[in-house]
Amino acid sequence: MAKPTATLSFVDKAKKPSSVQLLVSATNITSWMGTPGSGVIFNLFAALAGVSLLNETGRKVSVDLPSVDPSYPTDDQAYRSSKLTVFVFDSTTGAKSHFTVPGRDPASYNTTPGTKDVILDGSAGGTAEIVALVDAVQAGVYSEDGNLVTVRSIVVSGANQG
Repeated sequence: MAKPTATLSFVDKAKKPSSVQLLVSATNITSWMGTPGSGVIFNLFAALAGVSLLNETGRKVSVDLPSVDPSYPTDDQAYRSSKLTVFVFDSTTGAKSHFTVPGRDPASYNTTPGTKDVILDGSAGGTAEIVALVDAVQAGVYSEDGNLVTVRSIVVSGANQG
């Protein structure tokens, strides 16, 4: 049986698609289907979109939902190759994994000086967008073993554009 997933699709300035797919709970999918404008999955989608310059083109949770007609971003840095890599670990087993958010928006995060490490804590200089992303991931993303994950770090990755 397929594990429940939430997928957010994007398009970059070069009209190339990309997506982020994460494991979620069936309970949160049921909630999303009943009220797509609120809840854990809504917050997860909003947080992912909030740290990307790419334009959203679709949302999917285990079953297809109507896609958004694509419009193309105009920001000169809106390319899928510029990313944020989010490193997580299984809160129960400690197993590590990661995912990337394409089209990172430099205005949505701060880094520790001289590094590519994104500051996660709002009181330490982290942005509201990153705090929202960490909170949404930790509330709604699951490991392969079915346990909630904890964000270890977020790192600026991929090519520089513009």
